[in-house]
Amino acid sequence: MRRCLALCAVLLLASAAVATALVLHANRVARQRQEEARLAAEHAAAEQAALAQARAEEEARQEEERRRAEEAAALRQQQVADAAAAREAVQYGDKLGTIRVEGTQIDCDLYWGDSNTQFDAGAGCHASDGCVLPGENGTVFIGAHTGTYFADLGSAEVGDRIHLQTEWGEFVYEITEMQVIYETDIDKVRWGAAEPSCILYTCYPFGILTHTDRRYAVYADPVAADADGVIPQ
Repeated sequence: MRRCLALCAVLLLASAAVATALVLHANRVARQRQEEARLAAEHAAAEQAALAQARAEEEARQEEERRRAEEAAALRQQQVADAAAAREAVQYGDKLGTIRVEGTQIDCDLYWGDSNTQFDAGAGCHASDGCVLPGENGTVFIGAHTGTYFADLGSAEVGDRIHLQTEWGEFVYEITEMQVIYETDIDKVRWGAAEPSCILYTCYPFGILTHTDRRYAVYADPVAADADGVIPQ
C-alpha cells in the first residue's frame, strides 16, 4: 500500500511538472506570437508611414515643379512683352547694345543698320531683306569692317558663343560653322528664314582695305529658344 501511495505521489508530481511545463511553454508561445504580431504591426505601420511620407514628398515636389513652371511662364511672357515694347521703338541707326564673341577680341557697340555710319562706330545689324533684331525668330545678320571691329573674327571657333546684349535682354548664340562666301551667295545668308540664328560677317581676306567680293561668315544657333524667339540668358 505504501508503495502504491508513493508511486501515485510520484506520478502526481510528474503530471504536475508536465502540466506546469506545458503551461509555461504555452505561455512562451503565446508571448512569442504576441511579440511577432506587435513587430508585424509596427512594421506595417512603418511601411504605411514611409509610403505616406513618400507620397507627401512627391506631391510637394510636383507642386514645386508646377510653381516653378508657372513662374517661368510668367517671366517668359514678361520678357516677350518687354522685348516687343523695346523693339517697336527701334529706329534705323539706333544703338541696340553690344556684341561680344568668346574666343576673340570682338567686344563693341551694336547698331540697327549696316551703313558706313554704323560700321564706323561698331557692328551693324542688317535691317532689311527679312533680317531681324537680336532675339527675334529669324536671322540676325551682323557685319563690321575687317580692319576694325571684326578684325579678329577669324579667331572664332565652333562652340564659341556670341553674346548680344540689348535693352530687352542678352541673347546668346553658339557658333556652329564658318565659311568663306561670295557677296552674291544670297542662299547662304538665310535672309527671310523663320528659324532663329545669328550670322556674323566681314570682308575677306582679313584686313583687306580694298573692295573684295568675298566675305567670311560665322554661323551660330541660339543656346535656348521657343516659339516666341530666343530666350534671354
